[in-house]
Amino acid sequence: MEGRPLQDPELIELAREGNVRAYGELVERYRDLAFRTAYLITRSAAEADAAQDAFVKAYYALDRFRRQEPFRPWLLRIVSNEAKNR
Repeated sequence: MEGRPLQDPELIELAREGNVRAYGELVERYRDLAFRTAYLITRSAAEADAAQDAFVKAYYALDRFRRQEPFRPWLLRIVSNEAKNR
């Protein structure tokens, strides 16, 4: 992604249109936070891979993401639920 960094809503819109690089940018942006969140819930580095599964689930749920809402809490809710299911 060249030029100025795109904001979350722009990346989400591109990802909804099938741009996997845009979603990859979101993953890069939130990867560490998602892993830390999963780790805090599972108390296990091995189980903190729930964050990775959450990113996959979030990708397939992008069509249900409400555009007016911030992405970060929505994603962390998915991460949290995935971690609790472990």
